[in-house]
Amino acid sequence: MENIQKVDTSVGTFMAGKVEFYEDGSVKCAEPQEPVFVSHETGLYIAYDNTPLKDEEHLPTIEFGPDGKVTALRTLGTGLICRGKDGASLLIGAQWRPDPRDTGANVLMPIRICFFENELLVTNSDGEEIHLPFDQYEIQVDYLTDNIVMGGGCGDCSTCNGCRIQGE
Repeated sequence: MENIQKVDTSVGTFMAGKVEFYEDGSVKCAEPQEPVFVSHETGLYIAYDNTPLKDEEHLPTIEFGPDGKVTALRTLGTGLICRGKDGASLLIGAQWRPDPRDTGANVLMPIRICFFENELLVTNSDGEEIHLPFDQYEIQVDYLTDNIVMGGGCGDCSTCNGCRIQGE
């Protein structure tokens, strides 16, 4: 069973598992048990990954710098609408993809957003990195809250009996 604990961070107090700390005791990274809202100059983000893959990918859902600021997050519930100064538009959000565990099912793959001083670096559901410099893109946050519910749903995968009703 995962060790769940209450952690105090710059974005509030929440229950989390797999918490890592800096030497001074501040939180380095954590796996929130519920959505955590992160405010950034580009919008309000939802840090949350309730997919079965989160345990296998070994990437934290929320990461903090030594100063306590959020440096990166994984999300199912936040998408980005990016309008380039050149007129191009990008829509980035968690997408359904074939399960990398070869179960034959499709799974919702979260996106990862890294926050830098002058840009966002987004890793999309296909693992592609997209640089979004603030001087080249207007970024608008979009909420994909249905993904949070659907991401935790059971696909009745042949490799997992975790969601089956006892006795079936």
